[in-house]
Amino acid sequence: MDIEKSGPDPRDRTVAGSGEATVLAEPVWQLMLVCVGCGGVGGWLLTLLAELWLSLPWVPMKGPARLLTSVPEPWLTVGAVVVGLALGVLVGFIAVYESLTARISDSGVVLTIRDADQEFTHDEIALACRDGKQLVLVAPDGGELARERCGLPWRRLAEAFAAHGYDWGAPQGS
Repeated sequence: MDIEKSGPDPRDRTVAGSGEATVLAEPVWQLMLVCVGCGGVGGWLLTLLAELWLSLPWVPMKGPARLLTSVPEPWLTVGAVVVGLALGVLVGFIAVYESLTARISDSGVVLTIRDADQEFTHDEIALACRDGKQLVLVAPDGGELARERCGLPWRRLAEAFAAHGYDWGAPQGS
């Protein structure tokens, strides 16, 4: 798979064909890199914290820290980093699974999260807006159609909704 280093995420695209749709998704590589990196660093920091834990006379439950520091170096650091990386991969897969993908077209919007699709026709959506870190789709009667945690770039999301004829902005009365 070829990925442009300086271009947009390959999952963010316009699908050619009838009614061209814009698909926005959180970059998988970015989610995984953050989770795996934090896991590896966390594993390494755990070894340092275990040594600090043992050096403090007032700290309770020193057993787990003694057990951890009883492993000889370099195996302690290597093992802790590997376990941290493995946990980072697991958390990364969960983050990808929980991330939002929005497919916006002239005829409707499809929000996909946790392998479940929520489909809305253009007529069902009076307004798309941001509320904190959530994407909200509002019905013509003012009721909420959808409210999902969203890590997508807000500017690009607003541009995609506007390009397909949806109103983007603050809900009425805000």
